[in-house]
Amino acid sequence: MFAEKGIEVHEEIVLITTKGEAIALAIAQMSTVELASCDHGTAAKVKRCIMERDLYPKRWGLGNTAVEKKKMKSEGKLDKYGRPNEATPAKWVEEYKDFNAPAEDGTAAAPVAQITSKEDAEKEEASAEAEADVDVSMISAGDDAGKKRKRHEGETAEEKAERKRKKKEKKEKKAKKSGSKVEDSDSD
Repeated sequence: MFAEKGIEVHEEIVLITTKGEAIALAIAQMSTVELASCDHGTAAKVKRCIMERDLYPKRWGLGNTAVEKKKMKSEGKLDKYGRPNEATPAKWVEEYKDFNAPAEDGTAAAPVAQITSKEDAEKEEASAEAEADVDVSMISAGDDAGKKRKRHEGETAEEKAERKRKKKEKKEKKAKKSGSKVEDSDSD
């Protein structure tokens, strides 16, 4: 990987191909020093894509590991999310590193060790469906309703009454202040 010297975090940069063609404008998430020493992670957040779509053929998911993972998913050796299950070969569990999975110590990703059973997968699927139902109901109720519900979730009746009382007092105080300003301007 090639990186220009002197890149600082949160600085606007240009992403280029190895040929020198501009791909996109981006905001750096790592400095030059970090870019040189890291092996994975987010280097920059794309601000504006410059390169024309479909200029180069798409090659994502065609690597050896990706092809093997797709094959194992279709054979049932991995669950539909690509995680190991009871049919997963031990060699895959030991060697494959999922960089999206959180590590125990919070640093780099560790080899996938947790094997999901069919029961666990079914439970997870059911909970995902339930969450999707909740998300749909929150969207249909409006975005503001969803935010308010989360903000005051678990609030007792007394806490709610106190919050509303304070809000009313604040509103009255603001009304009095704006009313006195109007009177002052009338007397001039």
